[in-house]
Amino acid sequence: MEDDYDELDDVIKQKPSKGESVKKEHDMLNKAASHPLRRQIVKTIGAFGINTDELSANIDEEPSVLKYHIDFLLNGELVRIENGEYRLTDKGIELLSDCQSGKSNPKC
Repeated sequence: MEDDYDELDDVIKQKPSKGESVKKEHDMLNKAASHPLRRQIVKTIGAFGINTDELSANIDEEPSVLKYHIDFLLNGELVRIENGEYRLTDKGIELLSDCQSGKSNPKC
């Protein structure tokens, strides 16, 4: 079985470096902030959260499109589901704060 060893496996299994992780996080925040529907979702969820029905009622978009963007925010760890409601994570609250202040991200 030692013949099956490939150094490439070690490279694939490596975790990203701290710098790569930070870059990925910044890219995710930028992608979230640069899309108007994602910004609207983050603002609608707000600091206190919102349930699925309320979110759908407040955002005039096809359910499949809304789900796609919610899934993007969930995968990016900007939003989480807690007790049947969408809630912003710390990163999501940071994005909301940046969008409301307009300082850190002019795209908001």
